Amino acid sequence: MNTQNVNTAAQESSRKIGGAKNVVSVAQEWVAQASVLKAGVTVTMSEVSSYGDVQVEIRTNGKLNWRAWSFEPDFLFELKRNLQYVQR
Repeated sequence: MNTQNVNTAAQESSRKIGGAKNVVSVAQEWVAQASVLKAGVTVTMSEVSSYGDVQVEIRTNGKLNWRAWSFEPDFLFELKRNLQYVQR
């Protein structure tokens, strides 16, 4: 059997892709500012990646409405849109 050493791409991290202000910091600010939510809505942010990425969930009465990782394309755009939808 032939085997080769293959270089794989490093896991994407929002802290690497960030820029002047990284994606995680912006997301934390936006979630903290979203204090007046519609009835039954919860927004949670979990840092479950060893690379510093976060996962945000928005639920209504326990039912998942939206969930995404900070390294996903358009994460901040989608987070802002979904937060606006669930605020009063």
